[in-house]
Amino acid sequence: MFISNASIKNLASFVNKVWEIHGSVNQPVIALPDKSPEPTWAYVIAIKRDKKMQIYIYLFREQSREGVFYTNETGDVELVNAKAVFNDALDFTGSMGFIMERIELGESPGQREEIVKTIPVFMEDLKMYKGTPTGDELMLDTVYEETGADHSPVKASEEAVNNKGGKQWLAKILSLF
Repeated sequence: MFISNASIKNLASFVNKVWEIHGSVNQPVIALPDKSPEPTWAYVIAIKRDKKMQIYIYLFREQSREGVFYTNETGDVELVNAKAVFNDALDFTGSMGFIMERIELGESPGQREEIVKTIPVFMEDLKMYKGTPTGDELMLDTVYEETGADHSPVKASEEAVNNKGGKQWLAKILSLF
C-alpha cells in the first residue's frame, strides 16, 4: 500500500541511483487532497539504495507546478521484492486512470542523467519545468499551399497560417501528408 509523504520535496539527490522510471502518457483530472481537480502526470520511480530499493509514486500537476509523493508504507524493500512493489505502484496509478509507460533512460550514465533531470520529480524548483511534449502538436517552419494548374508550392499567407481554427487551415495542413 502507498501512502502520501509530504516530507519529500524532490528526488534530485538520487539522480544517479535511478533503477527504473515509468511515466504516464495521459493526464487524467485528479483532485489531490485540499486541491482543486487538475490534469495530472504520474511517475513511478525505483531508487536503488545499497541492497534495497525504494519505490516512489509522484503525481505532478503541471499547470500549478505542484507535486505529491507517495511511498510504500513499509519503506525500503529487499531487491527480491522490488519488482512486485513496483508493479503494485503501477496498479495504484492505473486505478486512478493513468496509463503508464517505461521511460527509456539511455545507455550511458551521461544520457541517463540528462533524461532524468528533465523529469519534474528530480527538479528542486518546479518552476524550471519546461512542459511535456504531448505528441499532439505539429510544429511547422513554413506552411505551403498548392495553387495553380501545375500544383507548384507557394508559401501560405500569414493570415492562412494563423487561422488555425478554420476547416481550410486543417485541410491545408492534412494535405501536406
